[in-house]
Amino acid sequence: MAVKSVLITGCSDGGIGSALALAFQKRGLHVFATARTISKMSRLDGLPCVTLVTLDVTNYASITSAVEIVKSATGGTLDYLVNNSGVGYVMPTLDVDIEEAKRVFDVNVWGLLAVTQAFAPLVIATNGSIVNISSVGGLLYPPWLSVYTASKSAVTTISETLRLEMAPLGVKVLTAVTGTVHSNFFVNGPQHKLPPTSRYVSVEKSIVARAQGRDIQSGMNAAKYADRVVDDVLRGENGKIWRGKLASIVRYASTYLPTFVLDWLLLQQTGLDTFPTTRAKEAKLRI
Repeated sequence: MAVKSVLITGCSDGGIGSALALAFQKRGLHVFATARTISKMSRLDGLPCVTLVTLDVTNYASITSAVEIVKSATGGTLDYLVNNSGVGYVMPTLDVDIEEAKRVFDVNVWGLLAVTQAFAPLVIATNGSIVNISSVGGLLYPPWLSVYTASKSAVTTISETLRLEMAPLGVKVLTAVTGTVHSNFFVNGPQHKLPPTSRYVSVEKSIVARAQGRDIQSGMNAAKYADRVVDDVLRGENGKIWRGKLASIVRYASTYLPTFVLDWLLLQQTGLDTFPTTRAKEAKLRI
């Protein structure tokens, strides 16, 4: 019986992709672990049945090269494609740098689409599965995260539409709606710097806390998250799966809680519930 194969994007050490690679490898699959820089996958280097591949999801030449590497190793097939690469961006919407916002969409959305299109023939050949890592943030409207959560909302929409389109071709599509997971995601994100002209200087501490992940009390262990997602994949699940801490709670809240309750919870987390009062106090101090 041929060994099944999986390609995972964004496998730098300490992240969800690396944890997924280890989980698949332990189940006996041949893992093609990818990242823009091979040296950032040192934890996976030298493991049996793991091939490290350079892949920049925003570069078509890089994607084409990765496809050829997989074709050569498997004879033109791929059982599972996991689109995990992603970048974050924390900034008030009024202060968003449009070029930085475009970069987020280039990686999180257009990169995912480009990789999916390139590897689709290999996955169709095995009647395999495509897994897209999305976020619960795409269901909410957390302040300071408009660009990132918009990109994840787009991922969910593309993924669920793809599920219907791929069904006649015998391919399953999973959307992993992910809650909080303990990883290096915030460590690898861009350093936060609020513009001096921002209207939100008075709550900058809360923005920095969000950018550094300090306002998230805890998250699911990445290995535990990966094991659950891999279980879903190998079990042949199709459609949305909810994994990570708070994922089930957000699923319920976004469906059943009134909007004003969700707004209150999100405003409390970011200091915006007292924002007008804070502004008034600062005005008095200046006088």
